[in-house]
Amino acid sequence: MDTFSFSSLLIGLGIGVLLCIVIWIQGRIRMNMKIKTYVEENAQLKSHLNTQMNISAKGNQAVQNDLNAQRKTIDNLKSTISSLKEKPGRDKLHVLYVYDKAIHIMFEKHPGFATMWAGVLKEAETEIEKAETGILPLIKKVFKPGPPMISAKSIEAEED
Repeated sequence: MDTFSFSSLLIGLGIGVLLCIVIWIQGRIRMNMKIKTYVEENAQLKSHLNTQMNISAKGNQAVQNDLNAQRKTIDNLKSTISSLKEKPGRDKLHVLYVYDKAIHIMFEKHPGFATMWAGVLKEAETEIEKAETGILPLIKKVFKPGPPMISAKSIEAEED
């Protein structure tokens, strides 16, 4: 009996160890499968992240290039504006035109215009200001009138 129980104990112990080994191997297989799925999922996420970063980098680069181009355009426009503001003669031409207009009004209204010069000058300035609003300024800018010619009436009035 002793032998029978010892052999049955060894058989039972062997079956138990074998069962433990089988369960342990199945657990390792399952763990390896989970690890493989995690690795695959990690690779997909890494690929997706890489794609997103490339897209973002290209978009940021395009925005940066556009911003640099806009800055260059703004700098060019600023320099153009400053050079146009410094254009000599524009203000002087305006004052000359006002004075010319005032002189011609004085020739028509008063032959001796020395006493009325200041009043007529203001009248001419207001007339020029009115002429600078509306369609007349557009026509004047297109055709750039020179000093008005003296009419025959003004010459006759001047001779009298």
